[in-house]
Amino acid sequence: MKENPEKTKLMAEVFGKRRSSPSIYQDALDVLDKSDSALKDIIKENERRIEELNKLTSLSDKDISSLRQEIEKDFNVKIDSPRTIVYGKASKEVFDKINAELKTSVIGQDDACDALTIAFRRPYVVGSDPEKIRSSIILSGSNGSGRHLLVTTMAGLLKKYGLTVSNEVNTIDMSRYQSQSQEILFLQDIYVALQGKNPIVVIENFEMASPIYNRMLAELSISGKCTLNKRYVFVANQLQEATSRLSKDVIDHLDGNNKTLVYISENDIAKITDYFGRGFIEAVSDRVKTGILDQNSVNKIVDKLLLSFKQKCSSQLEMDVHIEDALREHIIASFEPNDGVDSLAPIIRNIYDELVDLALRLDNLLSLTLTYEEDKIVAVNGDNKFALDFEDDNRKEREAIQKELDAIVGLQAVKDYLLSLENHIKVSKLRKQKGLKTAEVSKHMIFTGNPGTGKTTIARLVSRMMKACGILKQGQLVEVTRADLVGKYVGHTAPLTMDVIQSAIGGVLFIDEAYSLYRGKDDSFGLEAIDTIVKAMEDHRDDLIVILAGYSKEMEDFLKANSGLKSRFANIIHFDDYTGEELMQIAVSIAKGKDYIIEESALKPLQDYFTIVQMQKDATSGNGRLARNLVEDAILRQSKRLLADPSAPMDVLLLSDFDLKN
Repeated sequence: MKENPEKTKLMAEVFGKRRSSPSIYQDALDVLDKSDSALKDIIKENERRIEELNKLTSLSDKDISSLRQEIEKDFNVKIDSPRTIVYGKASKEVFDKINAELKTSVIGQDDACDALTIAFRRPYVVGSDPEKIRSSIILSGSNGSGRHLLVTTMAGLLKKYGLTVSNEVNTIDMSRYQSQSQEILFLQDIYVALQGKNPIVVIENFEMASPIYNRMLAELSISGKCTLNKRYVFVANQLQEATSRLSKDVIDHLDGNNKTLVYISENDIAKITDYFGRGFIEAVSDRVKTGILDQNSVNKIVDKLLLSFKQKCSSQLEMDVHIEDALREHIIASFEPNDGVDSLAPIIRNIYDELVDLALRLDNLLSLTLTYEEDKIVAVNGDNKFALDFEDDNRKEREAIQKELDAIVGLQAVKDYLLSLENHIKVSKLRKQKGLKTAEVSKHMIFTGNPGTGKTTIARLVSRMMKACGILKQGQLVEVTRADLVGKYVGHTAPLTMDVIQSAIGGVLFIDEAYSLYRGKDDSFGLEAIDTIVKAMEDHRDDLIVILAGYSKEMEDFLKANSGLKSRFANIIHFDDYTGEELMQIAVSIAKGKDYIIEESALKPLQDYFTIVQMQKDATSGNGRLARNLVEDAILRQSKRLLADPSAPMDVLLLSDFDLKN
């Protein structure tokens, strides 16, 4: 088709109108009124595209760019693509309003609010290419300082003032991509985020990701797009590797699509540089840092949280709640500078949960007064008082753990170590509450000793103790061996190991016979599992404890398999074999747990038997398992004896019930 200058002018005017106003269809009609009937026919034939333009608020910049290219191809015209995409009015006055509202929502972070506002205004001033990254922002600061709240609030305000098409944020958790085998998962997630309508993409936990994915992100931020080393197609909402060069709509690079990337981290710029490189840091124009909250800000935050709490009680529980100053001061005193708001919210959440239980148990509980007295949070309703004892849950659990430790025979050195570790954690918490630095002590452990010496039992108590102390969030014990960690083919081990690690986060990963992971320098699968574990220990150092268990000599050799292993396992605890007397006590305890009593005359022979076995068989005796097997065998023998003599006591195990042959 021969190029028509008047038509070219018309289309340019249509697109110019589209950039400055959402009422595109009306603008198009206004322009059409100025044109001749031939041009009107051309535009009518392209009615579907005009309707799409009229729905601009639902289109991404990628959609608009594709539509422009289609029209240029079909009508043989050239429509200039502006460098700056403007969704709405972006004056300084508008951003001043955004900044003011941001400071109202994110208390105590005025400097960070100012810096973030400048960061988001910058592209409106200097311009941005719609096919590249709009801007990259580093947002650093401690946990609980409001980093995520800053971003989500900013997203809502940009939408409120008509500067973006969505108030939502896409979040890419880089801890999900810790091995090269997860490349397709990473590419799909980042591709969908960049193609979607949400203008902001948050990148977090990049410290835990495989370096190859951080390099891709760095390329996106530096050049605005990222070239892929393979060709892909997007089919049925899945990114798949292209199997043919003739595949349609092949994806061989990632476009930035005018997205704003916000990198959230606890680390300083020097550490972030280690993950992304100097080029990335130089390409990032804006670096925002949240600070430690001062006391005045803490007071305001607590008042805001309590107001929200009272409103929730009113709307959800139909309960009018009054909060006395004593409770308010107690909550304020619970603030820990290094944890920020995260140290306050759980207390209020626990109070609400207790009030829900009260409302379920008591009828017509229309009003309550909450206060703090005698080291307890108390709910008062008329003459009735209800102690909210959720704060005692950890104390009760700790008392239960101590009873179990006391009941364990022997292992005094192990018990003393656990007590010293707990004391250190308590002192560290007190120092944090006063804003003092704390000395980090490695909590990863190696348990050495023969089978049956109580290693798994102690590991289970460690997980519960660390949960009760607030070190671990969940306190589960995940017990595995080599078979659970090492794959059967290339590319299988890392994801298999990561699946296990993910299940253990928040608790303890207990690897029995850990030395079997290393079968020499040619065991690439075992070495890959070890490397993955070492990296996970660093990435999840605040919420994962790894305990390795095995024979003493073999564990010494194992620690040489990876240069980072020994330094990360400073706590090597040896479990001695039980003495004959200790095994006799264990046998009595096992029998008691099954509602049996071992007759007094059998105790000395049992002790002598255990002593001889321990001396003769040492490593292969089974230790505690020897005692358990002996008691269970005696119960079976007693059953046969009771059938022959029904009048005999059913709960007593006689010496004759035990097979004490060496």
